[in-house]
Amino acid sequence: MYKSCNIILHGLCFFSNMLVSCCFSPNDKVNGGLPPVLYNNYKGEIIPKDELFKKIREYSDQFKEGSCPKECKNCFRIEEKDWDEGEYIDYITITHYSVCNADCVYCSNNLEPEERTNDTYEVLPFLRYLKNEGVLKQGMELCIGGGEFTIYKECEDILKEFCLNNFAKLFVASNAIKYSENLHKSLEYGSANVLISIDSGSRETFKRIKRVDAFNKVVENLKKYASFENAPNRITLKYIIIPGMNDNLREFTKFINIIRKIGLKRVGIDIDCRYLRHANNIINPFYIKLAKKMKKIGVNKGCDVYFHTFLQQALAQKPNGMSYFQNLIEYIKLHYFTESVLNDLYINHKYQ
Repeated sequence: MYKSCNIILHGLCFFSNMLVSCCFSPNDKVNGGLPPVLYNNYKGEIIPKDELFKKIREYSDQFKEGSCPKECKNCFRIEEKDWDEGEYIDYITITHYSVCNADCVYCSNNLEPEERTNDTYEVLPFLRYLKNEGVLKQGMELCIGGGEFTIYKECEDILKEFCLNNFAKLFVASNAIKYSENLHKSLEYGSANVLISIDSGSRETFKRIKRVDAFNKVVENLKKYASFENAPNRITLKYIIIPGMNDNLREFTKFINIIRKIGLKRVGIDIDCRYLRHANNIINPFYIKLAKKMKKIGVNKGCDVYFHTFLQQALAQKPNGMSYFQNLIEYIKLHYFTESVLNDLYINHKYQ
């Protein structure tokens, strides 16, 4: 029995120029730190399984010897137990591309100085090699991040290879602008769960946030995805609170009414990560109250509502200790982002 992590032992994550163990490292953005890196300058090469697990053991053995890799210190995934040290992979994250058919104001990819592009390396040849070698475990988790998965060049082939045959459980974020029949089938077969950010209940607000005019198309695609019996359990609709854009109960109520009419009910409420950066991760009480009121509205409409990542983390922080009037001033300052602040927060991209 010793402290370790299942993803360090049995995980892989594809970055744009690296193959790493995971993307959960608490130090990945602190002082230039990185997650546990297996291979730098990686571009889709097929790595022999023995060589791969030799690299993996360089990290896992540190845990086994009673220490902790510097990249993993304070990570919430570390736990003490009897670990299975078998040489297999059961957790894969693909997040090596950033192209998208929307341009959400809050997207972290807007922090990249380069243009987004779909011209990235292929992951399927290496994944097929690992599968044929018996390295990938039946029932493994496959998490897709990065850009919009439905327009990624390997999307349909990945779904056919791993989901339509129930080999893997897929967890993917999508904007639902493009409909994917294979993703629909994967949802229906029970091999996929999808998180779809709408963040609005109207076409006008959607256009402001997503910077594309696709609200009606998204609603129609949601109706298609929701047409199978267990859709409410496998599709989560996300509402990110964005100061000055959708931070009101009227817009949220429209959002809830639309998804309930479609037949969906699982809702994740979050807050714009740009706001948290400017507020030093201490959420203003106004937004705490707003989020709780939104949750109450959703529950009263028959939804399963939870607080998603950034909001959940912020709510766990200590109160900011400011007076009511200080909080009010901060709320007013951050509620309407000025043009200069907006320029600092994201970069407009023209996609290739």
